[in-house]
Amino acid sequence: MTTTRNTALNNLPNLPNLLEGGQTDLSVELPIGITDPIEIRGATASIVRSIPNSLDGSWEESYAGKCFKHSYYQLIQRTLGEQFDHYFLILEKSNGKPFVQPLFLVRESILKGLSASLKQGLGRWLQGQFPSMCEIRMLMVGCSTGEGTLAGKECDHSEVSMFLHEALPEVARRLNASLIVLKDFPSSYRATLKHFSANGYTRIPSFPACGIDLSYRNFEDYMARTLSYKTRKNLRRKFRDADRAGKFSMEVLKDFTPVLDEVYPLYRQVIDRSKFQFEILTAEYFAGLAVALGGNGRFFVWRDSCGKIVAFTVCVLEGKTLRDCYIGLDYEIALSAHLYFISLRDIFSWAMENQIERYYSSPLNYTPKLHLKLELAPLDLYIRHISPVFNFFFRHLIPILEPTRYDPVLPKFPNFPDLR
Repeated sequence: MTTTRNTALNNLPNLPNLLEGGQTDLSVELPIGITDPIEIRGATASIVRSIPNSLDGSWEESYAGKCFKHSYYQLIQRTLGEQFDHYFLILEKSNGKPFVQPLFLVRESILKGLSASLKQGLGRWLQGQFPSMCEIRMLMVGCSTGEGTLAGKECDHSEVSMFLHEALPEVARRLNASLIVLKDFPSSYRATLKHFSANGYTRIPSFPACGIDLSYRNFEDYMARTLSYKTRKNLRRKFRDADRAGKFSMEVLKDFTPVLDEVYPLYRQVIDRSKFQFEILTAEYFAGLAVALGGNGRFFVWRDSCGKIVAFTVCVLEGKTLRDCYIGLDYEIALSAHLYFISLRDIFSWAMENQIERYYSSPLNYTPKLHLKLELAPLDLYIRHISPVFNFFFRHLIPILEPTRYDPVLPKFPNFPDLR
């Protein structure tokens, strides 16, 4: 078996190109051939850079009622183009009904998320066996700045999933990508996407989000009914320390644009300290958020006693759920004044006062979320290599590389087994 596999590997043409995609530049123009319709059973698929005016209605309908609407995808295409190469796949049924599925290209390390020691050892082996393999050109299905979702209404998802499964290998080939990834799809999609994991794709956990129901009268009621005595005592000490550092007041803004020069440096302070960086948002992104979110954005800022903004949080209201997406902190005082916990206390309080039923937090920073009794909200990656031979290799390697395996805090959550 080993000899057969090695012979097949040696016979593959241009090994580095198969592993990482032939181009070093992410940007791929759309020459003749790439935009030609891809014939699949019951539909055609077409790769486009922008949505034709004739499909504006279908594009809006595909994402109506979802957290990030069509206007949000247009924002990230416009403001994050230097980091990702965004496309759209138009899936048109034989009866003429179209669906618009966002895609993007990125060159990413498959070792991202591993500990430094494991990354160094495994990286050295991979570089020795397969030069240039650690960084691979990937075709990702979903949102470059958030969770994945399928085009169309929920009743359409099974059909859209089948169309995608058939079309994506040819899409990846045309866009010169070696790896196909369905990025950060909530576990609620597992039944819909089951034929991906049954037919060539490996499903692994991504870093999960976290959530908690807010069926409490106020923050004090939440602490009394949910948190341990030790955590309550620790929180009250933090709040006293914050009061000694200075009084902080929260304000909810409709738009970040008037305070952009103050809030964006706080975001950069947080992202520059982060161990894991996938997207780095631009000032233009924040400036366009209010319009792109169509009135569902909630922009929280905290000011010190002198009126200076020292923290902010970007949230999105989705029905009765408040999604906490991004945070910015002034690290000159963030740690001593416990601004992270101040922000959570104030957001929880605001949400309860406004009859919000659930708080949902973006991935990472799991230690405080564990103590505050949030639950994990699993997110999945579905991955396959376009080469069947290398896909066999990846199916065995990827479970070892998935980052949640090495996070020391995640196994302490009661619902950690749900990640798999």
